[in-house]
Amino acid sequence: MKTLAVVILALMTFAALAVAAEPPLQPVPDPRAVLDDLQRKMSSLRSVFLDFTQERHLKLFTEPLKSEGVMLIERPDQIRWETTAPYQSILLGNHKSVAQFERTDGEWKKLKLGFPQMLKRVMEQMSLMHQGKLDALTADFTISVATGTVAVVTLMPKDKDVKAMLSSLDIRMTPDFSATREVVMNEPSGEFTKIIFRRERRDVKFPAGTFDQTRPTDIGTIKAW
Repeated sequence: MKTLAVVILALMTFAALAVAAEPPLQPVPDPRAVLDDLQRKMSSLRSVFLDFTQERHLKLFTEPLKSEGVMLIERPDQIRWETTAPYQSILLGNHKSVAQFERTDGEWKKLKLGFPQMLKRVMEQMSLMHQGKLDALTADFTISVATGTVAVVTLMPKDKDVKAMLSSLDIRMTPDFSATREVVMNEPSGEFTKIIFRRERRDVKFPAGTFDQTRPTDIGTIKAW
């Protein structure tokens, strides 16, 4: 469950791919103005549909473990994180509850969650991040900003239990903070998970059942809507 929580934390974000030869980024002494601007830019966004590729970098393997999926968010607090390959799973959440499904023998099976309150809190944090309300997360994270050829918002958890799993979360964005392209979740061990958003569609109208926590609408139907 700890691993799932860390992955969800990592899932909640957005950024632009950094290249090793790029000049160093410049830290922003006071990030409040940047965070306020980011919140203004995202405040009018009603919904978003993101395709992603996830890379899990482990010391035991020379190549990252890859998966693909989609993230759907609708204001004020509906989130759907779905892995489509190499396996199928759905995580749904809002401010009231969370639910998880796995595809087994061609059927969706709803799982029993052991720590629903913890997952609920994480999903709420995801919603705040999507809305650009990073200032509302200062109770749980120390937030810093660096700019240059890309813009990076770094969140460092304050809670010791979270710090044991997650040392920092880097949200890499375009230089003008207009779009999120990549999220990197760094672990104390040096291992990390990278989530690369390949395509973003904004203000999407989702069909009924998209965020249903009993019988969620199939992703094929959502894409064809």
